Amino acid sequence: MRVLIVGGTGVIGSSLQKTLAANGHEVVITSRKSSTTNDSALLVNLENISDSVQTICNAGNFDAVVLSAGVSSIRACRVNPESTSLVNVDAQVAIARELLSVNQPRVILISSNRVFDGVTERTKTESAYSPTTEYGRQKSQAETDLLSLGSSVKIVRFSKVISEHTALIVDWFNKLLSNEKISAFVDMAISPITVDAAVDVIEHVLVAECEPVVQFSAADEISFYDLATVVANYAKSPLSNVIRQLAQDAGDNAILHSSLESSVFPSIKPMPSLHSVHKIMEKLTNS
Repeated sequence: MRVLIVGGTGVIGSSLQKTLAANGHEVVITSRKSSTTNDSALLVNLENISDSVQTICNAGNFDAVVLSAGVSSIRACRVNPESTSLVNVDAQVAIARELLSVNQPRVILISSNRVFDGVTERTKTESAYSPTTEYGRQKSQAETDLLSLGSSVKIVRFSKVISEHTALIVDWFNKLLSNEKISAFVDMAISPITVDAAVDVIEHVLVAECEPVVQFSAADEISFYDLATVVANYAKSPLSNVIRQLAQDAGDNAILHSSLESSVFPSIKPMPSLHSVHKIMEKLTNS
């Protein structure tokens, strides 16, 4: 299978590229920067949609396309809604529409639990959109527009995806190693999964029959504070260095729930949140 990963240098995209290549697929990635270590990467800046579409089309036909690029910062989307929507919505749809007009590849959009408001836990796949952020609104719009293009489009919604390279976790770990204090929200729920689990789900959707929309999250929920205490334990830092913080004190909104009703996969089962955290902390401390 010849697969294009738009956003192949991000956390999910780079891990997916390695896995698919190891499993015998031909993988082409895009990168916004020319400094990528992959010499064959397509240089694509999604802010310039017409050039991006042309560059991708010039690369030939693909059996599948994974749309994993975009602006995921909640703050950036709030401050610059027009420019971020161009990348998160318009560019994704333009690429998919053009490729589908040529040879009908399977198109997979990596989406987020932020399309929901977090009022209920284990939100069902078919629940109505209820975003509370501009980022969530953009993701819900991208989902809607892409699904209208036909049955070749699949949406994969994840909760928070973490790895040993997650900037927040690495920053916390380094500060705690230096006996510095950190602050963590007690009223913002997360349902973290490892990037390895996310890649397994994407690969399944690439090669197997599935519903138009699939979801995957941890089996339960924790707070950012809970996450921070685990990081502190691995840094051998006293828990007094982890300061409890309310979301409103940082200008954010509390999030009651973040888990999704995970789709059923033959060999991929949701793990408890803390299990995922321990797995990536073991990698971080052993790297």
